[in-house]
Amino acid sequence: MGEGTLGAICLDDSQCGTDQRCRDSVCGQCGDNVVQPGELCLGDSSEESVFGEVSDLESFQPSDDFPPRIGAVANGDCPNDPDNPCWGLFLLELDEEGNGGLETMAPLGVDEPGTVPQIAQGSFDGEDTRDVALAVIPPGDVPDISFIAVLHNFPFEGSSFDIDVSLIAETLHAADLNGDGLDDLIAGGRVAGLMSVNFAEPGVGFAAEQLIVTDPGPRLAPPADMDGDGDLDLIIASAADATVGVNLNDGSGSFTPLGRVALDEQLTPSAVETADFDGDGNLDVAVFAPSRTTGGPGNLMYLTTPSVVVLYGDGAGGLTLGASLAAGESPVSGLATDINNDGAIDIVVADAGEDKLPVFLNRGGEFPDQINIDVAAGPQTLLLEDFDGDGVDDIVVGNANGVVAVVPTEN
Repeated sequence: MGEGTLGAICLDDSQCGTDQRCRDSVCGQCGDNVVQPGELCLGDSSEESVFGEVSDLESFQPSDDFPPRIGAVANGDCPNDPDNPCWGLFLLELDEEGNGGLETMAPLGVDEPGTVPQIAQGSFDGEDTRDVALAVIPPGDVPDISFIAVLHNFPFEGSSFDIDVSLIAETLHAADLNGDGLDDLIAGGRVAGLMSVNFAEPGVGFAAEQLIVTDPGPRLAPPADMDGDGDLDLIIASAADATVGVNLNDGSGSFTPLGRVALDEQLTPSAVETADFDGDGNLDVAVFAPSRTTGGPGNLMYLTTPSVVVLYGDGAGGLTLGASLAAGESPVSGLATDINNDGAIDIVVADAGEDKLPVFLNRGGEFPDQINIDVAAGPQTLLLEDFDGDGVDDIVVGNANGVVAVVPTEN
């Protein structure tokens, strides 16, 4: 056998280590019913409750009496109908032995039809409990609409209902967009140049959706105050046109688009994060953008360098193009966080094409230094939370091969 490490990308068994197999281009993939040192699958490290591809993560702490738990959305084949997709919502926490494994607390779903690209949480009804919303794409070859599944009082028993939206929702965020104290929902279309805004209303649930026309394939950052007026604005990157811009909120949930900044047209923005990277008091933007490709299997070519593009905010909603950071094979998402505790916000990248997280260290608002964190193959989504109780946020990684792992961070 070869010298490949657990979770490495492979073409055949010869590229993997002893007692490992190459399954779906990954050495020792979860779901092969073989327990291997260092393997952390969805559930415990013994490969319990493995189901599908992890698409999104959230942190849940129902009350101060409960430790933080990981909410993991996974998409896979339906258990009783492998020709159709199903999704599941899992609740996990660190095992009591403290060896870094994860225990499944309460799987919800696993046989719910369709797929879920993103999950959001907030307070939709004004009660002091956490509510959850999931963007659900129905099964079928060409679905033209999707819906948002709302679960009140998660993870405890509460009411649930669906909200129909007039697009295929690729991104979903919860935030108080109109200043009434309730979290609203905003979804961005997978392909269409539309965003669906659903304002929460006490005793009603949600008002009828309002559609906003925008650039095609909008990938939304969590809403943030980009102009310093106290309300939450929309930060949008177009997956189709490779543009980035801000829609300013007037405080009531009405939005005015500002001019867009053009990126390399061969990039395909996938996710967006905001942070004050240069320390001037204004929020800046990081866009995680794989490259468009050409060719087929074995002859795949990138049309440009997959990148994380940094744009600096002017405090009024305007953006200026900054550095373009080469970020592995497929930088699909990431985090803005101070990874080395020096007071500057760094950028951590989920490179779905590799078995590592590229980290760009911030030096005075620039990113000249890169390190890598080794993880299982195909990281797709990242989460920050202090799961070991040491006062420092750890990185949780959700992977395409069903792995959920916690990477402890030290001061």
